[in-house]
Amino acid sequence: MILSTIIVFEMINNQAEACTITSGVVKHGTTGDDDSIEDGCDTTPSLYEVVIYKLYLCTSSPTEPTTTSTVVLTNCSEIFDNSSGSTASVSQGEEIVLEGTFTRPPEGTYTHGYALMDNTFGITWAGEIAASMDGMTGGSGVFCGSVAGSGTHAKGSTHANSSICGSSAITPGKFVETLAQFGAASDAFSSKAFVENINGTTASISGYLVDTNGHRAANTGEVVKLEGLVAFANPVVVTPDTTSISMTFNVGEGMHLVDESDKLYIGSGPFQAIMTAN
Repeated sequence: MILSTIIVFEMINNQAEACTITSGVVKHGTTGDDDSIEDGCDTTPSLYEVVIYKLYLCTSSPTEPTTTSTVVLTNCSEIFDNSSGSTASVSQGEEIVLEGTFTRPPEGTYTHGYALMDNTFGITWAGEIAASMDGMTGGSGVFCGSVAGSGTHAKGSTHANSSICGSSAITPGKFVETLAQFGAASDAFSSKAFVENINGTTASISGYLVDTNGHRAANTGEVVKLEGLVAFANPVVVTPDTTSISMTFNVGEGMHLVDESDKLYIGSGPFQAIMTAN
């Protein structure tokens, strides 16, 4: 069996309504009746980058990590490992190929999964928005895009250098966001995020920001990696005839846009992948 493509899991940072795109123009909300994005909305980046260390398939739900204990993977089988991390750069709907060690899981029915990944996300995007905005690094207009650079979203502070705007189409750069807080920077520190019924599929996901010991981080300064525990909408069944595991990568809402102090903020949003045994 060749594991040609592997699953990644949906993570939630700034969960919001999906943006509405009409004739290529981004508006806020599902009805698109608000030209501004003052309250924030999620949309599709041109390119989304994640770093994966480990992937497991599980016959039952793993026990979540706590501030004093690691995740319990007793009923799980490791299917991918790369101690240095394998970078996946994907566009909407594309499959990915990870570089690392792949292991065939035992035959069986797998209802859950686990991923260990870096808490950084690369976002590349440019487009037109309905109302003129200022870019965080300069410019003003309805054409905006991500800027080559990096920044951290943490408890108490967030980056202010992710966007540029202008009167004509923008050539985007890759902005790398380090995630050290779920939710707004002004919220109380949160190391766990949970979403159920993902895209109406009955799948659910729990995300955990963890420290160097694999424990849930107690504060934003302890965060070094991200773990995902997912309940699949449809079990992954591995049989003697299984020859590969494929997936579709969904970053349809993988980028968060919002008016931050009258400037366009670009940050990470939800992403999802669905795995199928073939």
